Amino acid sequence: MINRKFIKIIVSAIMLGVLLSSCSSSAGAASSWPGFSISDGKGYFAYGSQIFALEDKNGSLLWRYPEEASAGRQFYAAPEVSGNLVIVGDYTNTLAALDKQSGKEKWQFSDADDRYIGSALMAGGNIYAPNTDHYLYALDENGDLLWRFKAAGPNWTKPVADEQYLYLVSMDHFVYALNFEYTDSALVADKDGNRNLVSAPVWSLDLGAAVTANPVISEGVLYAGTIDGHLYAIDLAGKKIKWSFNGDGTVASIWGSPVVTASAVFFGDEDGNVYALDKMNGKALWDSPFAAGSPVIAGGVAIDGKVAFASNAGKIFTIDENKDPKTLVTLEATLYSPLGFDTDKILVAPASKDKYFLALNADGNEIWSFYPAK
Repeated sequence: MINRKFIKIIVSAIMLGVLLSSCSSSAGAASSWPGFSISDGKGYFAYGSQIFALEDKNGSLLWRYPEEASAGRQFYAAPEVSGNLVIVGDYTNTLAALDKQSGKEKWQFSDADDRYIGSALMAGGNIYAPNTDHYLYALDENGDLLWRFKAAGPNWTKPVADEQYLYLVSMDHFVYALNFEYTDSALVADKDGNRNLVSAPVWSLDLGAAVTANPVISEGVLYAGTIDGHLYAIDLAGKKIKWSFNGDGTVASIWGSPVVTASAVFFGDEDGNVYALDKMNGKALWDSPFAAGSPVIAGGVAIDGKVAFASNAGKIFTIDENKDPKTLVTLEATLYSPLGFDTDKILVAPASKDKYFLALNADGNEIWSFYPAK
């Protein structure tokens, strides 16, 4: 008999295939969930055929990119914001740098062969962009290729970094540690004959299943959840797994990033259960998980000693280490995108027919909503 866990992995694999082939055919109509970033009181939202920069305080539109929507370009990866640049990748093969203040395009990089699902990372003045063509591209601030690294599978997650290394967690099951920079002598020729390929990572670690949600680094530990229902804590200095948790096989696929607080790690799964673990040893803090009532695909966000999550059915709620839940609001929307928090606002991307993005206060009351003018 096929066991329940195997069935869940098959279902998750089907979902992955659907998402990878879900490019929309009409401008402005999205077929995946939007991503967004918050920086200096501004929100940068990627959804459908455009990027929108909004004022955090009232949701007013600052700029959009491109000015005219086109069915040929679709954006879903959260923009990366650093300095005066906003880095955005689309569902064709284009990575673009925009001026943070005006949204004007500075350059494009089009060497990739597939989609940008994971966000880029800017670190040390360079840009590290994962693509589903299996490559991680390292560019300088002018968009020139420095080097690239090829994983054995698509890359859906944003790279993370500490002071020593850059880390890529790939759909091929591996965590890769890479240097930020490579000398010409450390690179080899790729299939196109150009000497820009990193021959091997500094080190790597097999997690046994694909990772689709952005990993999180906290105090020298990298946390990553897999689609076969394992949350891993990786000791980066020791280059080894510190602990893992799968609830004795009961945890379903993990699609959202974990949330790390001072002493705990929270995450939700595809069955709609939310777990809280001791971050030192990975032991469950509760006798049983909290049942949200529908799948928790979106990653949560820490808010004043609690963690806020969104369920697929539209419920936004908070929970703490004592397993004390509070429902803030239930929206008439299916929620897939991670929540955001800035000062006193919870940012949500419901991508509904009348609200692309909205802000809520701590009690779940709407402060503003945004839907683009035609």
